[in-house]
Amino acid sequence: MIEIKKNAEVELTIESIAFGGKGIARVNDFVIFVRDALPGQKVRALIIKKKAAFAEAIIREIIEESPDHVDAPCPYFGDCGGCKFQNLNYQKQLDIKTEQVKDVFTHQVKMPEIPILPALAAPEIFAYRNKMDFSTGVSRWLLKENDPGTAEDYAIGLHAPGRFDKILDIDACLLQDDKRNEIFREIRSWARENGITLNNPREYTGFLRSVIIRKGEHSGEVMVNLVTRHEDKDLCKPLVENITSKFPEVTSIVNNITNSKGDHSIGEREILLHGNPVIHDSLDGLEYEISANAFFQTNTKGAEQLYNIIVDFAELKKDMVVWDFYSGAGSISLYIANKVKQVIGFEVVSDAVKNAKKNAKKNKVPHCQFFEANLDTFLQTNQELIASLDKPDLAIVDPPRAGLNPKFVKQLIALQPPSIVYVSCNPSTQARDIALLVESGYKVEKIQPVDMFPHTAHIETVAKLRLGLKA
Repeated sequence: MIEIKKNAEVELTIESIAFGGKGIARVNDFVIFVRDALPGQKVRALIIKKKAAFAEAIIREIIEESPDHVDAPCPYFGDCGGCKFQNLNYQKQLDIKTEQVKDVFTHQVKMPEIPILPALAAPEIFAYRNKMDFSTGVSRWLLKENDPGTAEDYAIGLHAPGRFDKILDIDACLLQDDKRNEIFREIRSWARENGITLNNPREYTGFLRSVIIRKGEHSGEVMVNLVTRHEDKDLCKPLVENITSKFPEVTSIVNNITNSKGDHSIGEREILLHGNPVIHDSLDGLEYEISANAFFQTNTKGAEQLYNIIVDFAELKKDMVVWDFYSGAGSISLYIANKVKQVIGFEVVSDAVKNAKKNAKKNKVPHCQFFEANLDTFLQTNQELIASLDKPDLAIVDPPRAGLNPKFVKQLIALQPPSIVYVSCNPSTQARDIALLVESGYKVEKIQPVDMFPHTAHIETVAKLRLGLKA
């Protein structure tokens, strides 16, 4: 019998992929999670952690490759903390994500009866991101192969897997288009040539913390957001002149300033260095104004596919009132507005609310209202306002990865919208929240996974719930 203990080496066959991206193998029904593994691989693995219920391992050798393996096109794959599955056939990625969503609802919240539809493929599997956030740091991650040997204390790129302090110094990311990669390289060269100090997350020093490059997919406009620890317009001026002279598509350069100790890209204040403070994008013919800190789906073409699922699940009618919670810059609200009587959006980020109001005015949608609202407490502490609004026939919720605050879940249940469409980027927290809604009389009719982020472990899910159908 094989003994599973720390530092032991064992031969394993990878059966499947767990939610989050680790391979699953079993020895005598004991589960071992294997990093960077693919289903169907036979590997020799080193046990690095042993718990009572499971172990974790890393691959020492691939004895037999997965039948679904493909060559990863990115030279940084395996070192970068972004993509996990560039080396896996895309249809297999979709199959795995479907099974992962099923597994979350079957085992985490014991609701195996919920219909989970097959994951929808993304319209594009590379260059699909309209926003990339590049980190800086004074500790460069050394590549496993073909390391360039550049300075180990200077890196601008993406985080190494599981490391807040190690940055992979890169030339390009295949998840954004070639032009933005050119802009990124220009900024990276400027920082090196001018000795710009980079973020030290342990000592909380360094001028340049991150570089965010955002594009309006349909407008072609590009925004560069320099996130710095303090203000220095004179230092940034040569870069602004250089970028704007070489890249006319850059219509906005902003500087978010934050001295926060956390890894935050939203500044305490923002300075406009060039052009407009916003860029524009469109969905289904509607134009959206997007500021540096406003939420907008990072995959524009994928968002159009996602929103069409929302419309289908919502069963919209001309006399309906819809409340859109976590409404961001109003993208979902405006997408559905012409199909219903009224949409009321609630969002905590002030800039996003301003964008949403401008977007409604720009698109001539008068029957949209937006409120700045911390939804943890807003419905409870603003009861007079809530009572003055038309009650919702449908609630749409699209929270961040952490899901719904338990206080908000209680308030949503008390509101009792007849239907809920729950959009999530984290099936685990979505399942947790849905379990509470089901206990209060809602029934889940179906869930549609939508792959907005190919090659990553992330999956978007849309759930349709209706009140009063509890068995």
